Amino acid sequence: MKKIIYSSLLFVALGGLPACTDILDTTPYNQVASNNMWTNSALTNQGVAGVYASMRNWGVYGAASYGLKVIPFECLGMTGEAYRSIPYLSGTAGSGDTFFSTMWRTLYEGIHRANDGIANLSKPGSGGVDDEMRTRLLAECKFLRAYYYMRLNELYGRYGLGVPLYTEPIASVDECTKTQSSEDEVWEQIVRDLTDCIDEPNFPGRYAEKGRASKGAAYALRGRAYLMQGAKYNYNNAVGAVESTTIDKSLLQKAADDFSKVKDCGYDLFQNGYREIFTEANEGCIEMIFSVQNISKPGYGSVMQRMAGTRSSGDQQNATGYSQYSASAAIVDLYEYKDGTAFDWEDVIPGYFATADKDRLVYFLRDKKANGESIVSSAMESRIDAKIPAATKDRYLPEGNEARLQKAWTNRDPRFNANLIVPYGDEYLGADADLFKQGNATPVRYVYRWPVGATNQSVSAQIGMGISSPYDLRQDGTGEAEFAYRHRKFVMEGYDCEYIDDNPIDEPVLRYAYVLLMWAEALAQQDDLSGAAEKVNLIRGRKSVEMPPYTFADKNGALNKIRDESRRELVNEGVNFYEELRWGTLRQTKFSPYMGYEPAAHTCNGMQSNGNGTVKWSTTNDYSIFPVPSAEIEKNPNLKKTPGWIY
Repeated sequence: MKKIIYSSLLFVALGGLPACTDILDTTPYNQVASNNMWTNSALTNQGVAGVYASMRNWGVYGAASYGLKVIPFECLGMTGEAYRSIPYLSGTAGSGDTFFSTMWRTLYEGIHRANDGIANLSKPGSGGVDDEMRTRLLAECKFLRAYYYMRLNELYGRYGLGVPLYTEPIASVDECTKTQSSEDEVWEQIVRDLTDCIDEPNFPGRYAEKGRASKGAAYALRGRAYLMQGAKYNYNNAVGAVESTTIDKSLLQKAADDFSKVKDCGYDLFQNGYREIFTEANEGCIEMIFSVQNISKPGYGSVMQRMAGTRSSGDQQNATGYSQYSASAAIVDLYEYKDGTAFDWEDVIPGYFATADKDRLVYFLRDKKANGESIVSSAMESRIDAKIPAATKDRYLPEGNEARLQKAWTNRDPRFNANLIVPYGDEYLGADADLFKQGNATPVRYVYRWPVGATNQSVSAQIGMGISSPYDLRQDGTGEAEFAYRHRKFVMEGYDCEYIDDNPIDEPVLRYAYVLLMWAEALAQQDDLSGAAEKVNLIRGRKSVEMPPYTFADKNGALNKIRDESRRELVNEGVNFYEELRWGTLRQTKFSPYMGYEPAAHTCNGMQSNGNGTVKWSTTNDYSIFPVPSAEIEKNPNLKKTPGWIY
């Protein structure tokens, strides 16, 4: 069967909660009354698909709206950077910010849809489907309710606060009058729902059809629920650090036991290439446990291609990428050498971090000459000269500047080039609108050089400037702007993308490598260091990666290595922000000087355009927990305000 696709064209309970269509059916439907929704097979399947629909377009998967200040979570964590300032990163977001209210509202919409499905599908003979189908769909609804509550609890319910628990359908929003249940009560409900999924005999271990929740996904999610309760990292915002960790080994063992069941359900590491995992051809591979489904159709794809791609990323409509978020300098430095030793700029450019940050720009400039002859136009030579910092003028190499920097990218972890586009590194196969209009759909070879000749220059313009293939990777903004590391993962090549706002590649929520990393953490926290290393080494040792194995000598060292492996492995998958928040490390790795970089340093510590985003931990609010939105408290006075936040 084809994968399910989520639409907002069908409306169900609460007078307009969007449901959706199934099996690529995107025909508009009229409103369907809630009491008619679960009366036949077609409507029942549409109703369940509506529960899945809340996975989309709320700032984590598929959406990137600067108008709402809601962007993919990747740029909120250690591994990413936002191009423009957004309130949460600049320390100015308050309890009334749409960043918080959009997520709260959309997650609860998903919960209310799930409640409607659960209530109706719990009745034998209901839904117009056979009992096997009914109980399977019921389990899917319970899985999704558990997922939405997990996100709410880890963002808004930390430190015991919890979130309101609704487990029955409501007739209108006027019935949303509950106060918060405790954090523990919410975890109990999450575990209860996932246990029901696991105990359901008609719930398959792994679907042949992509995009559906499965028993393997339920084990993975329940394991994460146990992990979050079994190892609580007690962050103190007053001092900006984790002061202690509360360990419950019985819960950690339950987490490990659940993670071990995922493979029994039919999931494992994909061994046919790390880069190949994140392609349309392999989006349903053995490693993908649960993902948000996308197709190349307006309104049904992912906008990640637009937001993470470069101006050299294109589509068949001649639209280009925006580069609205990029990879951080810290994640670039975190990838080890192929022999397992840590990357160190001192090995490449002695005195790199001893040099004032903006003066390091000299190391990233392009060559002027080759074999003693000029290779750039006089206009480009003037551009280069204008960028050379006075303090480091003597360090510029007219012939060899690029080769010196290329040494930094040599013999690194293979995931480095699979995930990142770096200056003078591996080529990127992109697009050119003029060539495509002329009927030439051959992918264009680009290399990231700096400075570029002009804003958004075409291949023909570059040829006129004396540049030959591979051409300069096109930039966003002015010729001086946007010199930052770029994401390669999930960015399609050539003209493979029909609509750049609708990338067809599915976005993983749970994949097996992530399960192994959480499993390793659960074992390390129980002092099983050899078991923890074994799980991490499965990831490091897989074909196409083949990094040297780790050995763990102590718990703290093990946890640090597990976290670093998570950062490298899962970059641009929307995972890192949640994990940094859970570990209590977000302030350290994102909002404070980290790995030699100031926050929002980008490649050259701030040498971007005036669109460069600022990063600053709030001085008035506790950013380690999301606030109950002030608009929700105005509507429901029974809600308790989040401690540490100004209302």
